[in-house]
Amino acid sequence: MDKKTLKQSVIHKIMDRAIEINKACKERCTDFQIMLSRKRKNTLILRWTTIDISNEDNPLQCYRYECFKTDGTSQLCSIHYADQEEANDFIWSLEPLYHQQYAIDHKL
Repeated sequence: MDKKTLKQSVIHKIMDRAIEINKACKERCTDFQIMLSRKRKNTLILRWTTIDISNEDNPLQCYRYECFKTDGTSQLCSIHYADQEEANDFIWSLEPLYHQQYAIDHKL
């Protein structure tokens, strides 16, 4: 699968989930991306950034991940690493397919 074969219906399903995530997000959630990973075959990854600004002197930024089947159906899992090396391998394996800065109604 590549950028050209990512169907609009799959983008809509995954970005609908991004809207749900954003509504439930206590932090600020931005930079939603649909990605592929060489580490997870036949899986699409939704990655987004959370920024916790409750401490203005020390804001915390984190990447969050959720897995989807290639048809856009949620796999109800997230990404966890055993150690820093495994985390780096996964992060470097990601290939962006679709990017949307904010979780808004993408069907407009």
